[in-house]
Amino acid sequence: MPRRTAPADAPPAAPAAPGGGPVSASERRPAGPVPPGHRVPSFLAFRFHQLCLGIMAEVLAPEALKWGEYGALTALDAEPGVDQQGLAARLGIDKVSAGQMVDRLAARGLVSRDPHPTDRRARVLHLTPEGLALRRRLQPAALAAQDRILAPLRPEERVLLVELLARVVEGHAAYARPGNGRSRPRRGPPGPPTA
Repeated sequence: MPRRTAPADAPPAAPAAPGGGPVSASERRPAGPVPPGHRVPSFLAFRFHQLCLGIMAEVLAPEALKWGEYGALTALDAEPGVDQQGLAARLGIDKVSAGQMVDRLAARGLVSRDPHPTDRRARVLHLTPEGLALRRRLQPAALAAQDRILAPLRPEERVLLVELLARVVEGHAAYARPGNGRSRPRRGPPGPPTA
């Protein structure tokens, strides 16, 4: 018996579920960047982080800033006089990375390091006039970028998503720390080459 084919202009047939029944609307969703088997928090957080970095880079790259550096400018604008350790804690990065970031920002004349009033070993950080001007100039575009990140959501969903993300992060504070999940660096000579 000859095989029948649908006319070229006919709508595609609805796919069938593995058991032969109808497929739900969510299963018919066209394949996109998130495969159905990857709709889990850890993978979605990774992809969300990627899109946040990409959208923010459009704002920050013209000023040769990285997202963490802009975060430092924002933190120092909100809390001038914090020390380097306090800045690291606010940004969720380790002290070495914070020190390197402050070095870069200070070399650009955006941040000043002043003696701590009570601890001779510590320095307090402030935005320079240039750093404050840059922060103020970028702030509207950075806020617009936050809106772009959440653009697929309705206004009430945006508020809810931010609230839920904050609750998850705060509820797992022990895991929300610098370097968590990274492999420890190897110590000693490297092993033999592999074929």
